[in-house]
Amino acid sequence: MTVPENKIILSEAQLPQHWYNIVAELPFDVPKPLHPVEDRAVEIDDFDWLWPAECLRIELQKDEYGTDAWIEIPEFISDVYRRYRPSPLVRARSLEKHLGTSAEIYFKREDLNPAGSHKFNTALVQAYYAAQEDGSRIRCMVTDTGAGQWGAALAMACETLELDCCVFMIRKSYDEKPYRRYMMRMAGAEVYSSPSELTSTGRQILKDDPENSGSLGIGMSEAIEFVKENPERRLALGCMSYYAVLHQSIIGLETKLQLEQIDRSPDLMVGCVGGGSNFTGFIAPFVRDKIEGSSIEFRAIEPESIPTLSEGEYRYDWADFSELTPRILMYTLGHRFVPPPVHSGGLRYHGKTPVLSALVKNDVVGTKTYSQREVFDAGRVFLKTEGVLAAPESAHAVLGAIDAARDASKAGRKQVIVLCLSGHGYLDLKGFSDVLDLDTPN
Repeated sequence: MTVPENKIILSEAQLPQHWYNIVAELPFDVPKPLHPVEDRAVEIDDFDWLWPAECLRIELQKDEYGTDAWIEIPEFISDVYRRYRPSPLVRARSLEKHLGTSAEIYFKREDLNPAGSHKFNTALVQAYYAAQEDGSRIRCMVTDTGAGQWGAALAMACETLELDCCVFMIRKSYDEKPYRRYMMRMAGAEVYSSPSELTSTGRQILKDDPENSGSLGIGMSEAIEFVKENPERRLALGCMSYYAVLHQSIIGLETKLQLEQIDRSPDLMVGCVGGGSNFTGFIAPFVRDKIEGSSIEFRAIEPESIPTLSEGEYRYDWADFSELTPRILMYTLGHRFVPPPVHSGGLRYHGKTPVLSALVKNDVVGTKTYSQREVFDAGRVFLKTEGVLAAPESAHAVLGAIDAARDASKAGRKQVIVLCLSGHGYLDLKGFSDVLDLDTPN
């Protein structure tokens, strides 16, 4: 076995040219969405006013998206990807030394792209679909965002494709994370605190509860209402959609190549889950190995205050607060769930993407929850040891890896642990300060 390098880099020539379409190779079905009201499957013309047509084809598993394991990446997307991809896989040697562990820990860096998180991988493609649509009158992409990673990614993607962008940002993050709001506006986006006075949904919620801190479900309902008002607008989704999962498979494909390059096979892959796109894309190319008998484990980490996979129901539910979206089979805390105002804004979603939910339901993926304080402590340890400030969301994955490494040492196992560092936390320092009391001198 070769001695692994600290940083495993792929060349541009090794950048994957296809996304991996996991649903085509699963031994169980990922049920398609149902109509919001009627007892039938969704058809493309039900929602061609809401999403770009190619997004709908992916979501409904039409044609090649239901049958082909490999989907070619458009040349334009590959060209932009090359600005920041392939991203490095890094051996966390300083963290290993700090823990005194027998495990090897690696982290896949998705924090180095223009928007600072994995979200740009799919935001770029969704904006491209909208701009390229035949006979398109699409001029604006509309979305909701939690911590602002997704909103920032979409704003920059829309700027790249010369589209307008409108973002409904949950009120808690809008107030406490102004720098991502500033970043979106610098990229040309309009950003509104959600619930807002801009839509009837927002106005009604604020009338009933003027102090409502917002939720991704509310933000999505506002975004949908805003799209419906103008045929030149379309919705973009960063986490709940299957098309986002498909695009994020670029993460797992690169990771697989990098591990093969150093003659390593992962024993455990860890990631945080909000809607589930970064984690599902990260593990997707490894899932078939697990199903075919490999001992590899996958662990999805979520906040203990929003335990969707751990304690939610597996049933059909709406993705948005106002019941405007298709009903999808997923683990859910209920679409009217308003999460507590934790600082990991990107993980405050009531449901999980159907493919991840199916993987959990079929015992392919395990789950674990952590408290906000212990997650932020892990983020501090990671900064001190590896010199990287993980986003509060990504710090959940860091803590999952730390716990696994400690367990491996206690059991005398030499494990290979790989985590997805889905984004940086340099625009989240106010949240770290609030939780870790950084205004108090040491």
